[in-house]
Amino acid sequence: MYPFASVAWAWDTIWAAVHTRSAWTPETLTRSGDVHARWYDSNCLITHVCGWPFAALHRSDMHLIGAFALEIPEADGGHYRSVLLSPHQLSLDELVLAQTHAVANSADSLSGWFSLLATTVGSAGQWPGNVTYTSAHHDSLVALAKGKADIASIDSWSLALIAAEEPELVAGLHRVALGPRIPTPAITARRSILPDQLDELRQTFSDALADPVTSDARAALRIKGFADNRLDDYLAILPLGLTS
Repeated sequence: MYPFASVAWAWDTIWAAVHTRSAWTPETLTRSGDVHARWYDSNCLITHVCGWPFAALHRSDMHLIGAFALEIPEADGGHYRSVLLSPHQLSLDELVLAQTHAVANSADSLSGWFSLLATTVGSAGQWPGNVTYTSAHHDSLVALAKGKADIASIDSWSLALIAAEEPELVAGLHRVALGPRIPTPAITARRSILPDQLDELRQTFSDALADPVTSDARAALRIKGFADNRLDDYLAILPLGLTS
């Protein structure tokens, strides 16, 4: 879910540490370019899933392994908050207007869409202006930077990685607010794996994310370690998905 070129090596390093401990997993990561398709791909053994789609659509066909605890200011262990950004130096109230153009990465994004609505119009509210879905947080930032949109809720993990890779893209944007506290995206495995394999994967990820061999990779990815998030952490955010 965070496929930025500057940290591709870091994901490979972490996965190598996972595979070393659980040799029955695929030897290398597959990068498909369409993470949503992988969520429905029964041949994809382990994947990274946005919190709301996992809780609402995939909890019956995936096991929850856990999540990544993040080392960013907006994070608290396995939970974090999105950052609402605008190219305008305006307050949140001044941006929630009929003439305001919002952008979001997708209509089912917990960090990009539901967090925006929850922070601005409430969990049962309607966005008053126009909305464009961009397919990626990076593209939402581009729309803001080019003045083609007025506000967006950006996944703070994405924002940290993009700011390191393309500081000029975010230099002119203003922080307006933080979104609600939500769990970081879920690390999941297919229901086809055995219970002892699931237990092994939880320990494997925990150990791999504490191993000194992954320290540089974790620093590059802003990962503090493994978060033992549970299903209830994700079910708790389902009411946010009642927005539209």
